Amino acid sequence: MKHLTRPLAGLCLAALAALGGPAAADTIKLRVSSYAPAGNFVNEQVIKGFLDRVVADAEGTLDYQLFPGGTLGRNPAEQLKLVQDGVADVAFVVPGFTPGAYDRYGIVEIPGLIHDAREGAAVLAAAYAAGLLETPERTRVLGVFSSDMNAIHLRDPVAGLDGLTGKSLRAVGKPQADGVTILGGVPVTGLASTEVAEAISRGTVDGAVMGAASLDAFRASEVAVQHIRVPMGSAALMLPMNLGTWEKLPAPAKAAFEKHGGMAFAEATGAIFHEQDETYFAKITAKPGHSELVLDDAARAAYLEKVAAVGRDWAAQGAERAAVYDFAIKTLESLRGE
Repeated sequence: MKHLTRPLAGLCLAALAALGGPAAADTIKLRVSSYAPAGNFVNEQVIKGFLDRVVADAEGTLDYQLFPGGTLGRNPAEQLKLVQDGVADVAFVVPGFTPGAYDRYGIVEIPGLIHDAREGAAVLAAAYAAGLLETPERTRVLGVFSSDMNAIHLRDPVAGLDGLTGKSLRAVGKPQADGVTILGGVPVTGLASTEVAEAISRGTVDGAVMGAASLDAFRASEVAVQHIRVPMGSAALMLPMNLGTWEKLPAPAKAAFEKHGGMAFAEATGAIFHEQDETYFAKITAKPGHSELVLDDAARAAYLEKVAAVGRDWAAQGAERAAVYDFAIKTLESLRGE
């Protein structure tokens, strides 16, 4: 029987490896947090799509488990802390939920500057690579991207942008509120997305500045029936990893993250959010009683000229913001071939 010991041991090791025994011990499994509900496109297409590409190129050294719907922490504003504290290895984070800490990411919130999610993601990724955006403490940023574009949605139709004078519009953040003011409207802040539909229905506000997907998800599309698709800014988004987790990753896993992160990640996510924006806007405007106020070239140019003041004011708030703003302008000119 002694003659069989080594061959049997070799067979056992081979069998264990095939079943994921010793080999599985070398695979790092990431805990990934998302406050977005299960089945949401952010989870399915953005986060899982990205991580699946990384895992495929990590040479068997990496795996992950996604915890959607706030399983690891329900508060969207605390997702970054989950990563910093090591509760999650990676999380879906909105930098704007930490007021004052990551203000430079607000470049994409400026009305009229970014025209769609593809541009927003590209500007953020390029600015981050250039060292112009903040890196949260104790993290490694895997990728930055932009949400779908906010537009104007009204209960009572208007004939043109002049009709916004005196209209109260739900707005989020100073750039968006400033944009509403410049257009003659009255910004109403402090309304959560879940409160918008009732506020419009009751006449507390005349409309809202929101993305089409959010308008539909929170049923505000049932009461806001006219839609003005002017770029009213978006939200910066981020996928940070705990720095300690990053430092423990095997070289193939790090290489895979670097291959699929950065601008590659921005291009992929920008395309996804742009497609979602197109899909939801078409869905909403096709509903009975709904309409879109389509601006001609002159009216659109006049809009962009008006809201440009918001960007100049944003850039005037400090040298670091000014550097990001100038960089964004140059990046957009290059993207648009101007």
